[in-house]
Amino acid sequence: MRTAFSHGVGAFLQSPVPLLIRSLVLMAVPSLVLLVWQSAENLRETNPLFFWFYLLIWCGGFVVTGYAGWPLARTALAAVSPDYVPGDDDWWVRDGFVRTTAVFCFTVAVGTVFLVVPAILVLMIYSLYPFVIVDKKAKGFGSLAMSSELGKGNRMPLLGLMLAALLFYAPAIVLFFQVAGAPGILALWVLGAPALSLLATIMASAYRILTSP
Repeated sequence: MRTAFSHGVGAFLQSPVPLLIRSLVLMAVPSLVLLVWQSAENLRETNPLFFWFYLLIWCGGFVVTGYAGWPLARTALAAVSPDYVPGDDDWWVRDGFVRTTAVFCFTVAVGTVFLVVPAILVLMIYSLYPFVIVDKKAKGFGSLAMSSELGKGNRMPLLGLMLAALLFYAPAIVLFFQVAGAPGILALWVLGAPALSLLATIMASAYRILTSP
């Protein structure tokens, strides 16, 4: 998995602009949702229905994340696969990606809020599903089973790889918590984009290694 890390970082450095553009679009989704929370401080203290409204916004954000994540997954896989040419943007493949991403994000979010361990397990087992869908045109939820199968025997290395890649988010997260209000959210958006690009190429590289003959 060290090879996956170095290969993923190298792929990002060779072609950073397309990855950064797609990552900025995707990172705009959680940033806007957090901005709603920040700007509605008075409303959330006085209106008991705001919590459910905000929860609905997050659920909608998970769906939008699927649409924004589709081009990023395709670009990341192409970046680590010199001979790979993305196929036609079949709507049924993309829609399967969107549905699976929404479920994946919701599961990780719930696992993080209540117990961190379930979220880590989901990340460890199913983190390769975006590239399974892009590469194999697998059906949405079937890609989760294929991701689990690919990771057999490599669960802990994959987890270590993902946790190492998530360290790139450290500057964005530190500034988000230290700088109050919109500037902190802006820092999360701007600094989170390159971290997301690196995470995408590193995991795409791991997928390529696991699927290579």
